Amino acid sequence: MNNLYFYLSKILAPLLNPTNFLFLGLIILFIIYYKNKKKIIFKLLTINLFLLSVISFLPIGNFGLKYLEKDFLNKDSYQNIDNIVVLSGSDYRLLASIKLGNKYKNTEIYYVGGSAYLIKNDLNDEINKAKKIYDELNFDMTRVNFVGHSRNTIENFKEIEKLNLIDSKTILITSAYHMKRSTIIAKEFGLKLIPYVADQRTNRQSSFLNIYQDFNISRNFANFNLFFREIIGIIVFKLSS
Repeated sequence: MNNLYFYLSKILAPLLNPTNFLFLGLIILFIIYYKNKKKIIFKLLTINLFLLSVISFLPIGNFGLKYLEKDFLNKDSYQNIDNIVVLSGSDYRLLASIKLGNKYKNTEIYYVGGSAYLIKNDLNDEINKAKKIYDELNFDMTRVNFVGHSRNTIENFKEIEKLNLIDSKTILITSAYHMKRSTIIAKEFGLKLIPYVADQRTNRQSSFLNIYQDFNISRNFANFNLFFREIIGIIVFKLSS
């Protein structure tokens, strides 16, 4: 059942990005309206265009990501750290683990992940990419443990739970926007991890004017999709737990 859910979710993943769904709906509604000019179709077409315009011209996604990131702030130093757990994904996470690993020489690093792609190869396997980067940056590979071939965040934490790190002080590294969902899932698994964020997407001090000066339609779409997927992930996990 878990495998069926995974495969279906990956096949339908493009439609879970709301902007993809809206653009697809726009094309379908336009074709229908072209063949049959009904008022209800025109109204739906207008609503669709309005939603796309709002998402593209207003920084809704940026404010959404700021909400996800606002509760997490890295400290300058940590005491008695035993382990560093880094979730696969952005290279910023991996670089953060190297930075902390160099600072805290006695820590063990656990790189957790695999590939979420249905068709796997060496190019899209996160562990293979991570091994290459750690090696190229001359990091001590004897300190790095590559854990599992998990395909999503929940499977990541199932693997982390098996590490039995309960009695140790462990830092968790993931992207800032992903940390809220990660800590919610970690708590459900009974894991006490110290959050350390990488890949900060928003500036805590940004004013609306600064955001406007950095205006970019494609970035607005990307940020909205990212925020939407994280919120859906949190809601689905809470409903299923």
